[in-house]
Amino acid sequence: MQTTVLAALAVAGVLLAAVVVTVLVALLAARAKDAVYEYDQPDFTGRAGFRAARLPEDDLLRLERVTLSGAGVAQLEYTVQPAWKLILRVGRAGADLDAAAFGAEFRERVTMYYKDVRVTIGQNEGGAAVLQWSKNGFDHLLALPDTEMGLRGGLMPLFVEELEMVESKTA
Repeated sequence: MQTTVLAALAVAGVLLAAVVVTVLVALLAARAKDAVYEYDQPDFTGRAGFRAARLPEDDLLRLERVTLSGAGVAQLEYTVQPAWKLILRVGRAGADLDAAAFGAEFRERVTMYYKDVRVTIGQNEGGAAVLQWSKNGFDHLLALPDTEMGLRGGLMPLFVEELEMVESKTA
């Protein structure tokens, strides 16, 4: 009788320990996914296994901030002179770039091709715009929270053509 009770308690203890470990692993995984890591340059080799081989270059563009989410999505924040902001998000094909964060209610939606790259554009006249495209196994989202006439069209070739993300070996 005592042996049966002790065996039942041992099994219950093992099951409880397994539940606690599972919950801790799930909490740590969720926390890691929400983490944001700051970088000096867009080289995410150590955490995500990719980097920027080439960035768009223009006298009016200035890279201000580079981050990587725990979900493996890179975010590059630019200032476009004189005072416009734009946000570039990049992740491997199929990554959630969270386009809804930049407004899903665009009055105009257009799909066009630029040098064989399909670009989907959502925009409001004289306001916000979002460009999305896939290239070399990476999905890209370029958000212009506020813009002026011609800025979106002028930046699209710069980013679609010049930006190049590549796989890199992890540390």
